[in-house]
Amino acid sequence: MAKKKKQPKKTNEERILDDNQIQYTEMQFDWLSGKKRALEQVAKAGLKEESILKTIVCLGSGGPKDYLVVCLPIVGEIDLKMVARELGKKQIHLADNKKLIKITGYIHGANTPIGIHAFKEFPIYFDKRVKDFSEVCVSAGKVGRSVRLSLSQLVELVDGQFIEVSDKDI
Repeated sequence: MAKKKKQPKKTNEERILDDNQIQYTEMQFDWLSGKKRALEQVAKAGLKEESILKTIVCLGSGGPKDYLVVCLPIVGEIDLKMVARELGKKQIHLADNKKLIKITGYIHGANTPIGIHAFKEFPIYFDKRVKDFSEVCVSAGKVGRSVRLSLSQLVELVDGQFIEVSDKDI
């Protein structure tokens, strides 16, 4: 008799999606072995690497609690000056990676707009360059574990907005 494959325990983010009746597919990408290996897995899954979003936590110029989140393609770059202009702030800085767990509750590589919105209520912004994707992947709250879901449902769930984050092509 064959053993059943044990399903991994759902993350809080997957439970949030379930509670909001948002369909998703769990994805696994091995970012710990390097970006090249993970992007090979993305291609093998038939996904465009531009549809895999990274979650960047930033600190605005409004004080020590002026955090915000920018989601952009894993292969894209962020122009902090452009983001500051878009949001009407003097400056935007990357949050301190060493303090991410205190700031967001996640370690570097596991930050997710789903959980950050639900638990921290930071404003969430999406790169305008991904606006035409029907589906994207974001972290499921654990390094290497992602969820693939509808971009429009994700943006609605996290009260997201689209902004210019870079003038470079992805």
